[in-house]
Amino acid sequence: MRAIDYARQLFCHIRMDNPPVDIAGIIAQLGIALYYEDFSKLDGIALKSPGLAAIIVNRNLPETRQRFTIAHELAHIIMPHRGEYYVCYPGRNKAMEKSANKFAAEILMPKPMVLSLWEKYATNPQFRIEVVAGILKVSKAAFYARIRELELANK
Repeated sequence: MRAIDYARQLFCHIRMDNPPVDIAGIIAQLGIALYYEDFSKLDGIALKSPGLAAIIVNRNLPETRQRFTIAHELAHIIMPHRGEYYVCYPGRNKAMEKSANKFAAEILMPKPMVLSLWEKYATNPQFRIEVVAGILKVSKAAFYARIRELELANK
């Protein structure tokens, strides 16, 4: 199964008409503990074992980055990634990290929600990316990557 398929299995926890996605609420519904910690060089850590699932996120990150990190770490727990913990830093298992990023983009910016908002703000093309990214509580860079992926960038 693809990363986006794993994310879409969680769409039952998302109200598509009520952005932004409540990622912390999804984590809670799944029984995964969420902690915030002061890290100097890490964005987040995912722990999973038969008796424990937890995400620890750097509280010093901007809110948009915290949300993406939580969703990214959730991917490591949900998807069949090997191991009991995941510490995300540059250069580590690029394929697994890329799939976790795809999962995070799909869960935080679900296609139906993005399409609806993209259409709603069509009359404001100059600030459309900034406005919709703000509504979704994602970075402009992450949102721009998402609309390119959905082939909306020139529409």
